[in-house]
Amino acid sequence: MTQPPSPSDLDTLRQILFGADLGRLERALAADRESSVARATEFEQKVDRAFTALEQRVEQKLAEMSQRVSAQLDDISRRQQAHADRVTQLLDQVMAELTRRTDALTGEARAGFEELRARSTELEKRKLNVAEFGASLAALGQKFANTTGEEGARG
Repeated sequence: MTQPPSPSDLDTLRQILFGADLGRLERALAADRESSVARATEFEQKVDRAFTALEQRVEQKLAEMSQRVSAQLDDISRRQQAHADRVTQLLDQVMAELTRRTDALTGEARAGFEELRARSTELEKRKLNVAEFGASLAALGQKFANTTGEEGARG
């Protein structure tokens, strides 16, 4: 029986059979591998450079957008402050007008109350005068009735 050939025997056999062709193919394969590694490394470097450039562009765009947003926020803040100032000014004007009108109405009401008090006092005086006049008339009427009754009793 024969034994299977060992790996070193196979290498020897290959060397004998293929000899120079195998060496040339192995060298070509090694060169292709080196070339592939070099291309892969070059491609990785290109990807890294492109990624770095992309990151820089994105950062630049973000910075520009941040500046624009900040400018817009500042503008909105200025407009909001101007609006608040205008509203405050209008409210101050409204409050001043309301105060003026309130003071005028209060003055008119006080004058009206004073006039009513004066009229009330005058009416009270008239009432007293009328009552005194009535009492005087009643006293005169009684005197007259007494004098007329005495004359009628004398006569």
